[in-house]
Amino acid sequence: MKGIAVSKGVAIGKAYLLDRSKFCILKQKLEDHEVENEIQRFRDAIAKTKVQMVDIKNRAEKIADKYAVILDTYTLLLDDDILVNDTIENIRKNRTNAEWTLNQTLQNFLNLFDNINDDYLKGKKDDLDLLVQAILRNLIGHSQETLSDIQEPVIIVTHSLSPSDTLSMPRNFIKGLATETGGKTSHVGIFAAALGIPAVTGIKNLTSQINTGDNVVVDGIDGEVIVHPNEENSQYFLKKQENYRRYEERLLANIHQSAETLDGHQIHLLANIESNQEAKTLRKFGAEGVGLYRTEFLYMSASNLPGERELYENFKAVAQEMGKRPVVIRTLDIGMDKQLAGIPTNDEDNPALGLRGIRLSLAKPELFLSQLKGILRASLYGNVKVLYPMISSVSEIIQANELLQKAKELLKEDQIPFDENIEIGAMIETPAATICIDHILEHVNFISIGTNDLIQYLLAIDRVNENVAHLYQPFHPAVIRALKQIFDAAKKANKKVSICGELGGDPMATMLLLGLGDLHDLSMEPHSIPKVKKIIRLIRLEEARQMADHVLNLSSVEEISQFIAKEMRTRFPDDFDRDLSFQEKIIPA
Repeated sequence: MKGIAVSKGVAIGKAYLLDRSKFCILKQKLEDHEVENEIQRFRDAIAKTKVQMVDIKNRAEKIADKYAVILDTYTLLLDDDILVNDTIENIRKNRTNAEWTLNQTLQNFLNLFDNINDDYLKGKKDDLDLLVQAILRNLIGHSQETLSDIQEPVIIVTHSLSPSDTLSMPRNFIKGLATETGGKTSHVGIFAAALGIPAVTGIKNLTSQINTGDNVVVDGIDGEVIVHPNEENSQYFLKKQENYRRYEERLLANIHQSAETLDGHQIHLLANIESNQEAKTLRKFGAEGVGLYRTEFLYMSASNLPGERELYENFKAVAQEMGKRPVVIRTLDIGMDKQLAGIPTNDEDNPALGLRGIRLSLAKPELFLSQLKGILRASLYGNVKVLYPMISSVSEIIQANELLQKAKELLKEDQIPFDENIEIGAMIETPAATICIDHILEHVNFISIGTNDLIQYLLAIDRVNENVAHLYQPFHPAVIRALKQIFDAAKKANKKVSICGELGGDPMATMLLLGLGDLHDLSMEPHSIPKVKKIIRLIRLEEARQMADHVLNLSSVEEISQFIAKEMRTRFPDDFDRDLSFQEKIIPA
C-alpha cells in the first residue's frame, strides 16, 4: 500500500490497530428554552479541551520544539472566531445541537483549506479535524482507548492520531506508524521525524486491510506498507533497515563540514522554517542559516492579526539564534481564500491566480507595513534579509520598496534603530518573473527561486489535483530551460541566486542544479541537508556542468529523468540504488 513517507527508516513488527473512526453525529432540534444551555455545554467542552491542550503541549516540549509549536495552533484555534463564535451563532440561529453545529462549522473551515494553494498549509487540514474530534469527545463524554497500556513492541495502524495519542504512547514500544490521514507538515509527520520513528501517512482504506497482530512492514524510505510479508520480503527489509541505519550514521558523522565540491566551489545550505522555535535545532543538521522563513504560520495560528511588536520579537529571536548566519524572511505569502483575523475574505474561483502573496500585501499596505517594520527592527540583531513572494512585475517590487522606505522613515521618527542596508530579494516563481528576470534583477540584491509554484505555473498543473498531479514534472525541459535562463541573467547582473522550493532539497536534482549556473544557496527542510551536502562534497563542478549541458539538449521528461537517475545511481549507489537496499557496493580490487 502506497502512501507519503513522512519519517525515514524501516519498521518491522506486529500491527496494533487503533480505532479512531469519527463519531456518527445526529442532528437534533432544540426548544427555545434549551438553546442557552446548549451554548454553555459547548463553551464547557471548549474550556475542557483548552486545559487538555495545555497539558499536551507541556509534555510535547520534552520531545521537540517544532512539535510543541504546532500544538500552539490547536490552542489558538479554540479561540478562533469561525470555529467558536460561528458555532455559537448557528446554535442560536438554527436551534441545533452543539455536536451537529460544530461539525457543520468544521466542514465550512475545511472548504477554506481546499482552496489554499500552499501545500504546507493544506497539510494543516488534518490537524484542524483532529481538534474538532477532541471537542466532540468532550461534548459527548466519550472516553477513548489509551495507548499508554501497550507493553510490547508494535506498529500503530490507525485512521488518524491526535496529539494526546502521540504523547501517551510508550515510545520505547512504538516501532512504526501508519495512518490514513496526515502529511509531512501534520503533527504526526513532525512527531515521527522528531523521534526517528519510521512513518507512512495518507494511505486510503488502510485500517480495513490490517488487523491487530498482523505482521507488517512500514517502509518510511519509499512510503510503503507491506502486510504479511513472506520470508524473502522479511529478510530484504531487515537488511534495508540495518543498512539505512548505518547510512544515516555516516551522513551525520561529518555534518559540520562545509558543502564544498572536490574542485573548491562552496554552496551554502540553509533551512526552510515555519517558527522561531525551529531555529534552535538547525545546527545539528548542519544548516548555515535560514533561507526561507515562512511567516504564514504566525498569521494562520493567530486569533488576532500579529502586530509589529509581536512580529519583531519573533524575528529577533531567530536572528539572535543564527548570529551572523543569514535569515531570509519572506513577507506574508497567503491569499484571500484564507480567513485572517480582522480581514474580510472574498470567494475566488481560482485562488492560485488571485489576490495572494505580494498582491495581497500591496492591497493591504497597513498589514504590509507592520511586517516590514517588524523585519527591519529585527535586522539590528543579525544578518536579516527581506524576500517578496509571488513577484510578476517590476512595478510590484518598486511599490514594495516604497513601502519599505516608508517603514524605515516611520522607525527613524520613533528613533528605533535598524539595518539601513538590509538586502531585498524577490521570489522567482511565476513565468512572468522568469521572462522579465533581467528587469527584476535591477531592483533587488538577490533572487530566490520558488520551484514549487514555478513548476506549477509553467506547466499549468495543479499538483494537488489527483487528475493531473502526475503531470507535475520537475525535470520537464521547460523547467530546466527556465532555470538556466534565470541563472544566466543573474550571472550577467552579478546577483546571488538561491533555490528554496522542494527541488532544492532533492538530492537527485543537486548535481543538475549546481551545473545550471552560479548557485549561491540551497534552502530546504533541515532533514534534507545532510544528504544534499554529501552529494556536493563528492562531485566536481565541471562534472555538474557537463551533466546540465547534456540535459539541456534532451527534449522530453522521460529522457531527462532516465538520464539523471542513471547518472546519480551510478555515482551514488548508496543513496539512490533502491535495489541494493542501501547496501554499499563493494568494488573489486
